Amino acid sequence: MLKFLTFLYSQAMKDSNGQISSFIPFGLKIQLDSGNDSPTISTFDVKENQPEFAENCACYQLYSVVSHIKDEVDGNTLVAAIHVSESYHERKEGTRKAGWYIFNDFAITPVSEYEVIDFTPEWKIPCCFIYTRCDLIQKHEELMRIEQKIHSQILISEASLAQRQTRFSRQFTPLNSSELPLTEGNFVGIDAEFVTLNQEESEMRSDGTLSTVKPSQLCAARITVVRGWGTLFGVPFIDDYISTSEQVVDYLTKFSGIKPGDLDANMSSKHLTTLKTTYQKLLHLVDSKIVFVGHGLKKDFRVINIVVPRDQIIDTAELFRLPNQRYISLKFLAWHFLNIKIQSDSHDSTEDAHTALKLFLHYQQIVHGSSEEQFEKELGILYDTGRQLNWQVPD
Repeated sequence: MLKFLTFLYSQAMKDSNGQISSFIPFGLKIQLDSGNDSPTISTFDVKENQPEFAENCACYQLYSVVSHIKDEVDGNTLVAAIHVSESYHERKEGTRKAGWYIFNDFAITPVSEYEVIDFTPEWKIPCCFIYTRCDLIQKHEELMRIEQKIHSQILISEASLAQRQTRFSRQFTPLNSSELPLTEGNFVGIDAEFVTLNQEESEMRSDGTLSTVKPSQLCAARITVVRGWGTLFGVPFIDDYISTSEQVVDYLTKFSGIKPGDLDANMSSKHLTTLKTTYQKLLHLVDSKIVFVGHGLKKDFRVINIVVPRDQIIDTAELFRLPNQRYISLKFLAWHFLNIKIQSDSHDSTEDAHTALKLFLHYQQIVHGSSEEQFEKELGILYDTGRQLNWQVPD
């Protein structure tokens, strides 16, 4: 181990001032020579000089780096830098490339190679380096080249987990064979409702301020997706209530429309599914290049814990917003632009998803029929009206 660390230090890269900036190579070649108990260690350029595999020789490529980030304000944290392979980009973006990404909680950001191996003791300290065998990476890449893992059959129909739910009581119409396969670029409206699994825990600091010890945990309880095409425009083809075995401390009924018993297989009359099944449906839509239209989708997808490419998201909260101004509720936008009132008693995901679709169509009509300046005037009227009414829809 001492010899290995000494070797790494000897390979350290230096900056323009001659100071050591990194000692981590991207490629390592370890060779066992006959008659020599100690291995021969050398480095190689992963991009330009892939070594040939030989007997008694193993080549390793840097795959991940875990670093400890010092932050006196927000608290210390661990951040992972991971090398994402070509197969992922080819499947998601249609391009053959590989790259490094920083994974920090929900934030995923592309970074340069230099930033991955650049360490500054004052704020960034390396904790763990993970190397993988180059020949095993190639085998893994071959296994990863799978075109479509989830079949469209998942969207047609499946049995409900709820014992009281019947086929005739479901509130959605599954896709039929004539609607499949889905056409790339088709629009769908989507909305999700959530419940709280545990309450936020906080403590009083010595200066009298509250400090969050444990944040509240939201869980997806209902996900609805409605058609954005054809004669069944606005009709849901997914309306899943998600069963959970964990204890729900707050159903947030006023905002979610979810009531006690709706997620219980023994009591519910809804179309109850598992979270895995609903994930598979959403992932099939993502892989089919379907465009999701909704209101506040950034938060929804974050809580659902699914990554959707930006070009497949249309958020009406962003469409009808002036720069550096507040976001406007779906309820107020529907009243102002569509002259309809929604969410009278509580939120309903089918109604919200359909309304977001209609708002998007209205946005297209405004943009195509007027200039950018005229659209900004429309938004100006919207904000003036909102301030006059204190952002409340008149009774």
